[in-house]
Amino acid sequence: MNKTKIFTLLATATMLSSPAIAEDNYDIGGMVRANYAYVDYDDASQDKLGDMKFEVAAISFNGEKDDFGVSMEYRLRADFDAIKHGFAYYKPNDNTTIRAGIAKVPFGNIGYISNSYWLSLQYYVGFEDDYDSGFSVQYDGDGYRTDVAFFKGAENSASLTNRFAADLYTGNINGTEYTAEESNQVNLRQSFFVDTFGIKSTIGASVEYGQMYDNATGNNDNRYAYAVHYDGTMDAWNVQAQYLKYQFDTATSDQNAVAMSVCGGAYEIASEASAVTVNVSRKLTSAWGDLKIYNDFNVLMPEQDEFDNSYQNVTGISVANGPLFAWFDFIVGKNMLWSSRSNHVGLQDAFGDWDKKVNINLGYYF
Repeated sequence: MNKTKIFTLLATATMLSSPAIAEDNYDIGGMVRANYAYVDYDDASQDKLGDMKFEVAAISFNGEKDDFGVSMEYRLRADFDAIKHGFAYYKPNDNTTIRAGIAKVPFGNIGYISNSYWLSLQYYVGFEDDYDSGFSVQYDGDGYRTDVAFFKGAENSASLTNRFAADLYTGNINGTEYTAEESNQVNLRQSFFVDTFGIKSTIGASVEYGQMYDNATGNNDNRYAYAVHYDGTMDAWNVQAQYLKYQFDTATSDQNAVAMSVCGGAYEIASEASAVTVNVSRKLTSAWGDLKIYNDFNVLMPEQDEFDNSYQNVTGISVANGPLFAWFDFIVGKNMLWSSRSNHVGLQDAFGDWDKKVNINLGYYF
């Protein structure tokens, strides 16, 4: 589907739906972002002192009437376009929200487990800011939240790389043919909100079980994951921490790896690993706008002896001023996809070096 058709469909949907939605309960928005990157391990980047390019544009629609609503966002990049999310929801009472469509997977910290544009390492193995096709139920109680969800599969075909969130990929990578796709996934997340000694904390745990349908054999293998997570704020300071353990059964593979795709790329990750993320940030107010200074540290530790750890550390500042938002990030990576020269997560480290990158992302939101 080309971009002209996409915009036509979005405009038509908006015109058709607007009369049915109360005047004050819908909005149409979007954003445009550009990105500058300087990569120390790329000769061309060094010679040119980095590259500045268009990154993404998006259009979003949110509307609500009575107890029903809809939310969607579609993103267009230079090399592909993809839906981020698109779901309808129903609120039978003040405590319960039911969503159906391409909805966010309730796993890990509520919101994000990162502060930077680069997101956390856990995003690249499919466990941060993930969206799949199915339904979820959110119940907000007195001091707690319970999320339960079922997803039939990923938001589009497993053979595609044009996706916002990382999912299993079917195709050839480095001479290995991967044939498994996501299916029949169940999620449960329990979060508790605590306010003690001036520290507002969210403490939670998540579990996920799903199948991996093998298109070559017709078999269903299993995948499991669990995480414990913490988010605490005191005055202007914030601390986030998350431990993740996942396992993808690979009965038909001798690679001890599975294939993933996201943002137009396909890559391999260790089929079984644990990961730790620890973030510290502080908010400030200045003449430039609202600032956040942060450091996000990530490590992934594969279970296989032949593989090596992956590391990613992002030190940065984000600036928000009206419709403008910018990230200024310094990324240090080792054996890590896109923050080092390694095009995988948690496999054998062929380089052994700590690579560095400067990334500046500038956005206008409307």
